[in-house]
This record gives sequence, C-alpha cells and structure tokens, in this order.
Amino acid sequence: MRDTKNYGSKTLKGRNLAWLVATLILDFLVLLVLAFHTAIEDLTPTRLAAVRASLTALLPIPVLIFSSLISADHKAILVFWRCKHPLPGSRAFSVHAPADHRIDLTKLKKNVGEFPVGERDQNAKWYGLYKQVDSDPSVVDSHKNYLLFRDIAAMSLLLVPIVPTVMYFSGLDTPRILISTAWFLGQYLVAAFAARTTGIRFVQNVLAVHASRKVTNSRKKEADG
Repeated sequence: MRDTKNYGSKTLKGRNLAWLVATLILDFLVLLVLAFHTAIEDLTPTRLAAVRASLTALLPIPVLIFSSLISADHKAILVFWRCKHPLPGSRAFSVHAPADHRIDLTKLKKNVGEFPVGERDQNAKWYGLYKQVDSDPSVVDSHKNYLLFRDIAAMSLLLVPIVPTVMYFSGLDTPRILISTAWFLGQYLVAAFAARTTGIRFVQNVLAVHASRKVTNSRKKEADG
C-alpha cells in the first residue's frame, strides 16, 4: 500500500490538511483550559474566532512539517504496531478478505487469480488491484479516512514529548505537564485505533469491488490505444 507514491494520495492528503489543522486548533484550546487554566468564560465567541483565524493561517506549514517527519511505513508501524510489513495490504488475502462477509473468496479468486501467501507479495498484489479501482467512491472515502487518522496519530505521538518538554522549560508545574502528556497520548491511541480500522476497511473495500465484478485495466487499454 504505497500511499505516498501516487498523485491520488497526495490529493487526498491535501484535502485532509484542513482537518489536521482543526485537530491542532482543538489541542490548543484544550491546553488553554486544562494546562494553562484559562477560564472558559474568557473564551468568548469573538476571542475564539480570532484564535481560530490566527491558527488557521499559521498552522498549515507546521502540520505539513510534522506530517513529513515520519515516512508512510513508519506511520503504519505506529498504527498497526508491527515492525515488519506493517501495511494492512500485507495481510489482504490471508486475514482481511476472509474477515469481510461482503467478499466472496471464490469470486475474488476467479476475478484476480491465485492469492499470494507472503506478506510482501500480498501487499504488492493488493496494490496492483487498488490502482485499478482507486476512483471507486468507497475506496476513495476509506483511503482518505485512513490517511487522516494515520496522520493525526503520528502527529499526536510527536507532540507527546514535545509539548511537555516546552512546558517544563517554561516553568509550568508537574500536574499541568502530566495533563498535557495524557491528552496527547490519549489522542494518539484513539487516532491509531481509528486509523487501524479505516486502513483495514480500505483494503477490504478494494477487494470487495474486485469480488463483485471483473475489473479490466482500462488505463492500460487507453494507453495502448
């Protein structure tokens, strides 16, 4: 699942940028209330609008930097907690296809050929099938959600040591530092589980399309023509 090596995934990541920025804005507001003891009453609609506008203008570049610090494979490791072959496509035929009741394995095998056994081979085979149906709405939607939650998980884990360290050297007390650490660690765990679920669904949606019909490689035909 080489999701960072094709134009489509870059487009999806661009569409997810606003959600990543919104997540950091929420984190900032939570830190104001929980860690810096800002009274909720002080966060009037006018101030909230000003904070949101300022952060929306300033955060896209840091978000892109955070997102680029970790490779796609390492992000998958953070999501699936597997050091070797972490991408869900690596278990597409051995685990995820049999677990999806929508997928008729007999029809899938008839349409795509024999299932590979090795994890690397499974991922390569699945990726080829994905490229044939990457514009299918169910595939696009699940791919977008996977990239979003995966990047939130990676970004949150990066902030687990960064924010408490900054707070420590800013002279803030231990309870507030622990609160911040717990918030970002919890956000990482929630996002990681969401990314795991949507990533598996992404893999299954590709296989479900191929199980429902024989997909011809129209792009190759167009190129040959």
